[in-house]
Amino acid sequence: MANSYLDKDGLTHVWGKAKETFALKSEIPEGAGIATSERPGIIKPSAEFDVAEDGTLSMYKKIEVTSFSVSPSSVERGSTVPTVTAKWSLNKTPKTLDLNGVALSVSETSKELADNLTADKTYTIKATDARDATASRNATVYFRDKRHQFVGAYDADGVTDEVINAAAGELATSRQKSFTLNAGEGQHIYYAYPHAWGTPRFFVGGFEGGFALLKTFDHVNASGATVSYDVYKSTNAGLGSTTVEVR
Repeated sequence: MANSYLDKDGLTHVWGKAKETFALKSEIPEGAGIATSERPGIIKPSAEFDVAEDGTLSMYKKIEVTSFSVSPSSVERGSTVPTVTAKWSLNKTPKTLDLNGVALSVSETSKELADNLTADKTYTIKATDARDATASRNATVYFRDKRHQFVGAYDADGVTDEVINAAAGELATSRQKSFTLNAGEGQHIYYAYPHAWGTPRFFVGGFEGGFALLKTFDHVNASGATVSYDVYKSTNAGLGSTTVEVR
């Protein structure tokens, strides 16, 4: 950006990039007109420009929150999250900045929050610029349940909290999934998930079926929460490497 200064009439005098020094008023040729990157001139203050604290002149851009995230973003139901880390970026330095209504330094780009969460919480970062334009963005820490898949030779009583918690699984919000397991001789394939996620349809090799509900029970997960779970078991044992699609 060209160098500039304001005169007593409120006009900004600019010397082009070709000369990287401030222009004296006497150095601006009479009738120079509007400044360009090639010649000195004047710029009248307008809505098109921002002036930074150090006097730098730039084209005006409305404040934007270009990214905002929280970590962790999801944890198992029953957990306690002692600390949440919020991180954000903006397209320029704001005039004001706050996180969930608490004022921050405008130079900050992250914050450690000792919130001791036990339930979902949404965070909002909000910024304003010199013209009082505002921008905001949300990010949420979610408490989720897991779905699990495993092989074994269990009857209904044999599928315990310990068996499910030790099985492969991931945080999710629905029962729908495709997975592959290797069921050896005498082993069945099992799939367990929260009862609230509804009744599934199983597909193996393109054909529907092959699984039946084994039990519904109050499962205590690895984080100590009690959630009603359904456990499904393959009809046949010893299926070998099998891909199961759950809808």
